[in-house]
Amino acid sequence: MIFSRLKAVNSSIQPRLPGDRLTILVVDDDDLVQSSMREMLRVLGHTARIVGSGEEALTELSGGFLPDLVILDLAMPGLGGEKTLPLLRTLCPDMPVVITTGRADRAVWNLVAAHPYVILLPKPFTLEELRQLLDA
Repeated sequence: MIFSRLKAVNSSIQPRLPGDRLTILVVDDDDLVQSSMREMLRVLGHTARIVGSGEEALTELSGGFLPDLVILDLAMPGLGGEKTLPLLRTLCPDMPVVITTGRADRAVWNLVAAHPYVILLPKPFTLEELRQLLDA
């Protein structure tokens, strides 16, 4: 779903076939979320690289790591997701980003609307909701 939505607005997004494995950069400071995301993505057939901060994510990306998409939590110490997103966009302008947050208020929707190729996935979400989002 995320790739078909993004393909509609950006023809450079590569089409995916059902069952394609994704490499996903998960950015979240919560140990429980990190372990559950790793397991959910494994069950769905994808590979996760987990980092605990926006700063770590930017280091990975600037070091040449290019995942298929980034799952970015908003509420983290340091830069947090809100300040990480524009810097991530500078490094990877077309990178699909899934924002995750437990508070999907107007400010979050404005953030999503202000950046291309960004979709919101409110927390908590189920394995099925994640599967639907990632399926082409």
